[in-house]
Amino acid sequence: MATPRIAFHDAAGNFGPLLDLRVAAELRSGVRCNYQRLGAAALCAPQEWTALLEQRTGLPVNELAAGESFMFLSGRLMELPSSLDSLAVGHAMTDSADGSIVAAHLSRKAAQHFMAGHAFDSKLKTTPRIDLSIVRRPWDLLEADGIHRRMAADAKATHEAWKQGGELAKPDKLVAISGEVIIHASAEIGKFVVLDAREGAIVIGPRAHIGHHAVIVGPTSIGEGTHISAHATIKARTVIGPRCKVGGEVGSLMMQGNSNKAHDGHLGDAIVGSWVNLGAGTMNSNLLNTYAQVSMQLGAGEALESTGRVFMGCVIGDHVKTAIGTRIMTGCVLGTGAMIASSTPPSLYTERFTWRTDAGEMMYRLDKFLSVADIVMARRQTEMLPQERALITQLHAKAAASHHASSSSSGALAPTSASHSARK
Repeated sequence: MATPRIAFHDAAGNFGPLLDLRVAAELRSGVRCNYQRLGAAALCAPQEWTALLEQRTGLPVNELAAGESFMFLSGRLMELPSSLDSLAVGHAMTDSADGSIVAAHLSRKAAQHFMAGHAFDSKLKTTPRIDLSIVRRPWDLLEADGIHRRMAADAKATHEAWKQGGELAKPDKLVAISGEVIIHASAEIGKFVVLDAREGAIVIGPRAHIGHHAVIVGPTSIGEGTHISAHATIKARTVIGPRCKVGGEVGSLMMQGNSNKAHDGHLGDAIVGSWVNLGAGTMNSNLLNTYAQVSMQLGAGEALESTGRVFMGCVIGDHVKTAIGTRIMTGCVLGTGAMIASSTPPSLYTERFTWRTDAGEMMYRLDKFLSVADIVMARRQTEMLPQERALITQLHAKAAASHHASSSSSGALAPTSASHSARK
């Protein structure tokens, strides 16, 4: 009998706004999220996440099933480590980059101790690994070789599952296909669509819609219920999660789900969270004029950090909104809940819940933000869970303190209540 696998959440790495409202195991890095590719039968996370994760993943959280031992895997792993099956009880693998434990085979007693909120047993015999497919920073999701590997593995698993269930489609003769293309039977493919999978598989999920004359280049995953606009260009190494709307030109993009970029404009080498809406003509730069490696600031007060990438666009947190014609500069980070409605580009780091106009920046009121979020989510027949609302409230309070500290140190004046109300 195989050892049950449990994906656990750890505090290693720096993800900017990406893990404000999700745990690392939920990051979508291919057709599947991390926890799905790891074959996790359960999750381990801080207690305040329990109900939320159970609802979103359908897996038990912070519970041990029957068994004498359990394999704990960091949710930051995007692929199973090699030789995992030979990892003996009481042994662990560590990330050679920072020494964090990424895989540990624990006895039932040790597993219960860890799931109770304690650290791993210091007596674990550890082996450093340099060959891990693991995300430490947001841009790790965009690493080209990793995307090709994950998409190949995900495409194979998806094809087998849909074939077994009789859910594979036979495309219309007016669709140009080359390479491995896997289409769910319930997907709709428009006329004169080009699906070019010569360099990597293309997977089109259930109830997805591909508009007429769209061009999709693999490796690419189009998630369940996602709508690709007519004439859109979806370039290689793109992962679009479920229930998104995407148009214009995108490429090397990770979009987590329930987000919109429905109109023209370029978005490339970018990571986009959930419930994001990018107004018509929003576009980003993914290359500096100097061709230098791009640096990013992932948090308020943090130093710029080199991504090691020449091509790097932006990181956009959940619930971000941009106005029409918004220009996002190379290496820009937009914090969770930010509202960008200015004629000039936002700064390289925009704090969470910032309301930005040509008149300046102010704090997005919590009640107004939640009201808009409820409307947006209802449009997709979704309701915000109480636990998610509580997380947002806590996050907003922390951001408010950061805004206040920044305004005080810079001598900036807070907007009047009248102007604050008018702009919301």
